[in-house]
Amino acid sequence: MKVYMVAILLLSLASALDLKTQIGQECSSTGSISIALFDVRPWPPSTYISSFVNLTFVINQPNTSVGVITYGILNQLQQWTYQFQVVNQQFPQYSVESLEYILLWPTTPGNYITQVTIGSFSAPTTINACWIFSFLIPT
Repeated sequence: MKVYMVAILLLSLASALDLKTQIGQECSSTGSISIALFDVRPWPPSTYISSFVNLTFVINQPNTSVGVITYGILNQLQQWTYQFQVVNQQFPQYSVESLEYILLWPTTPGNYITQVTIGSFSAPTTINACWIFSFLIPT
């Protein structure tokens, strides 16, 4: 019954939101958290600007914590840069949570891949959710 409630909640959440700028897809994680919305505004990115990332997620497992959300950006030279959002909070199972972050885009034109991971704050740290997307900084 709880699974049906979460599924109905996710469907209603998705239909109620403007998903024009939702980009990317889930990547490998423990599955303790499901990302319901990953919205970036403004989109697409360009040099010397930042964007608001609205992240809405569902806690699937009991005793699930969110420690640090890591925004890793990989450039065309296979070099990573990182931005971190510290949360350090535990959430109840089946709760729907939303967080916002200001993501700074690279200043060099080119193709990029961003991987966002939601890590736990309990040891050992696990990746409870993952999201990945690509983008282009135009010349």
